[in-house]
Amino acid sequence: MKLASPTKLITAASLLGLAAADSPWFCHENDCPLFTNSSEGGTEVRIYEAAYWTSTNVSSTSLDEASSIGFHRLFDYISGENDSGGAIDMTSPVLNQVIPGAGPNCNSTFIVSFYAPFAYQADPGPPQPTSPDVYVQKLPAMQVAVSEFGGFANQKVVIAEAAALETEVSFLPSLANLPAPLTNLPCLR
Repeated sequence: MKLASPTKLITAASLLGLAAADSPWFCHENDCPLFTNSSEGGTEVRIYEAAYWTSTNVSSTSLDEASSIGFHRLFDYISGENDSGGAIDMTSPVLNQVIPGAGPNCNSTFIVSFYAPFAYQADPGPPQPTSPDVYVQKLPAMQVAVSEFGGFANQKVVIAEAAALETEVSFLPSLANLPAPLTNLPCLR
C-alpha cells in the first residue's frame, strides 16, 4: 500500500472509520475515515484508507489562528457554500497539516481539512465548493500514530504532545494533530 508523504503523527482522540452507529465515542456519532490499526512500542498506529477531504490553505504563524480560520471556511462549505447549495453532514476529524515556512517567525501554510461523509466517498466525490479558498482532494492512504490527551488542543499542548509521541515511534518524519492537528512548526515565535 502506498502511503501519503509525509507520514502523519496524530495527537488527539477524534477519529475512526466505521458507520456512525458502530463508531467509538470520539467520532461523536459522525462519519470518520476507515482505518486498520496495530501498535509500535505500545503506541497505536493506524493506516487510513485513501479518501476524499475538503480543504483550505491558511498562511499564519499560529496553529490556533489557522485552525479557526480554516474551520470557519470549511463550516461555511458544509453549510451550503457548495455547488449543490445544500448542507453536508459534519464529520470527524478536522485534519490540520503544516507546510513549514522558510525560517523562524515566518508564516507556515496550514492545510485544514474536513473528511467527506461516506455518502461522498465514491467518485466523483463531494460537491464542489463555491469559495475559491476551499477545494476537494482525494488524499492517499496515510499512516499515523495516535495519542489521546485531555483538555483543549491549543498550539502549546499540541506541540508538547506531538513531540512526546514522536519519540515513541520510528516512522514519523513530521507531526500532525487531530482534531486540530499539526505537522512541523519551525517558524513559531
